[in-house]
Amino acid sequence: MGSFVANGRRDAVHPATSTGGGAWAVRKSSGSDVHLHLLGDWFLTVAGGEDELDGRPAVELPSGPQHLIAYLALHGRSARSLAAATLWPDHTDQVAAGRLRAVLWRLRHRHADLPPLLEISDTSLSLASDVVVDVHSFVTAAGQLIRCTGEPDEDTAATVLGSAELLPGWYDDWVLAARERLQQLRLGALDALSGIRRAQQRRHEALQAAFAATGIEPLHESAHRTIALTHLDNGDIVEAVQHYKQFRAMLDSELGLPPSEQFTNLIQPYLNGSGRRRSRRSRGRGRRVRA
Repeated sequence: MGSFVANGRRDAVHPATSTGGGAWAVRKSSGSDVHLHLLGDWFLTVAGGEDELDGRPAVELPSGPQHLIAYLALHGRSARSLAAATLWPDHTDQVAAGRLRAVLWRLRHRHADLPPLLEISDTSLSLASDVVVDVHSFVTAAGQLIRCTGEPDEDTAATVLGSAELLPGWYDDWVLAARERLQQLRLGALDALSGIRRAQQRRHEALQAAFAATGIEPLHESAHRTIALTHLDNGDIVEAVQHYKQFRAMLDSELGLPPSEQFTNLIQPYLNGSGRRRSRRSRGRGRRVRA
């Protein structure tokens, strides 16, 4: 077992399983006072003190430590050489290794007031196991929604609905890849949530989840189809038809393609006013019966 020296302390390092770069290094919440936020702007918080953000004081760190901490949060334990090459891809291995050493020195000596943030051995490093990361909470919640066969926990749904884009404004290749994976995961979770809420006849929440999905990917048809179906559930035929037509025009403009046959067949009975005519006839029959 290796050891970790930070802020004058030496702690045992518990081996962490590598995620291989493509999976998520999800940890369970440990009641830690240190929280790392990567969904939206990067910020690190420590419980207690003044000038708090979300109830905790925000910690100011330079770009180098921010990138290293974010990388380890997303990829789990990493070989030092791999972390250096990933974070400084335009430099030689020797220069990248030197930059990594400089970042580690800065964290150790210039931020001695912080709890230990990293676990470091001679060959590898990882985020400290008690740092709570919002991405990990989101991944857990999204997976639970996608696999859900009953009624999801309200906190789980709120975590997915309230999540933001991963590190907007960061354009490193490893961030872009992680952002795309998270986006696809969030779309799947929002699709699941909108379907669950529609089945529960919680239609406003079904629309909320479906519109959140279209905000991420405007051409995500399953979300548009759920919006149209929910409008039909509400008896809002005009809104359903208009939404279909807007999506059809957008899809044609962007890709030169029509909506799927499934979506078209759903709306076809209501196109050209046929649905409205049937609706008016039904209402007229109802009035005659009441008369």
